[in-house]
Amino acid sequence: MGTGTGSGPDRAPVVHVGAPSYGVRTVEARPGSESAIAVAARTADVIRLGFSVAVPSVGALARVAALVEDALADAGRDRTEVRVLLDLEVVLAGDERTARRKRSHLEYLDALAGLSWAPADTRVVTTADRLVSEVGEVARRAGVDGVVLHPLAGGTEMEAELRALVA
Repeated sequence: MGTGTGSGPDRAPVVHVGAPSYGVRTVEARPGSESAIAVAARTADVIRLGFSVAVPSVGALARVAALVEDALADAGRDRTEVRVLLDLEVVLAGDERTARRKRSHLEYLDALAGLSWAPADTRVVTTADRLVSEVGEVARRAGVDGVVLHPLAGGTEMEAELRALVA
């Protein structure tokens, strides 16, 4: 389920909601280090990346995506054979004013927690009409083939709404 086509930087990103279904024989990796990236580049059909204290921004994620591309080349694999996806937390708001308020609340919670990175900066907080374009822009800037959306709230009802929006 999603939008877009195939792999590569010039194609529209594929957008999944929740756990993507790849098929029976797909090998998925979620590397957390350079050595794990090298292993994933040799073995995986899908490489899933995410934000963390080690990868706290879209720019940092783009550098990790570049490491993945280099590792794929070193492994002798064609980049189009491997899907690189970004796990992305999303908050949907009814209007732009509410989105700004929710974004502000998430930033406040980060500040209260005293974290060394700001998770709120790596989440998409947006409205239904802007979701696809904003998620697509994050994917483009990060250099990934697509995203897997994970709603921060709303459970299965929000997942169903997100699926309808990206279908």
